[in-house]
Amino acid sequence: MTWTEESEDHIARHGVTPEEVQEALYTRPRWITPGRGETTLVFAMTDAGRYLLVVIAPAHDGGAYVVTARDLNDSERRTFRRKGR
Repeated sequence: MTWTEESEDHIARHGVTPEEVQEALYTRPRWITPGRGETTLVFAMTDAGRYLLVVIAPAHDGGAYVVTARDLNDSERRTFRRKGR
């Protein structure tokens, strides 16, 4: 996962840490779906039970970078509970 200073600052404004993003991306259950353009939306839960939406996009090195991350709203949580695997 590639991080930029801008993406770290952006998630911090949402009260999310890089560690929580890592947990959300690599812990199940999670639900992955295409976003706008080349982005991918990852609906997931941290080890502490926090529900997050992480938006990632392809990086130039072939990996991915974090665009943003935030808490799920109530509607998104319900969808995640149905679709998360």
